[in-house]
Amino acid sequence: MELIYTEDDKEFTTREIRNAVSSLGERKAPGVEGITGKIFKGAFKLFPNYLTAIYNGCLRQGTFPTRRKRAKVIPVIKPGKENSEEVSKLRPISLINVGGKFWKKS
Repeated sequence: MELIYTEDDKEFTTREIRNAVSSLGERKAPGVEGITGKIFKGAFKLFPNYLTAIYNGCLRQGTFPTRRKRAKVIPVIKPGKENSEEVSKLRPISLINVGGKFWKKS
């Protein structure tokens, strides 16, 4: 695999990762993996250098793990459309994995 570097690429510091992790909501619904923000925060406290290295590896490779892109899609009925038979009465809610939410914030 060819590594992709650009002049403005700068590795994440552990402090930057810590700030992004601390901004995760602990009560938000988890994605397919079932890992909550609280669990992810606990993992970071135990392994800050390891998680920092993972995200820096993604940056160096110019890729994002497919498993972090997976989402659980939950259909929610729009207000006032409860008795409708139309498919348009549903609004999809996508719950992505915490690792993807975190990546987005960093």
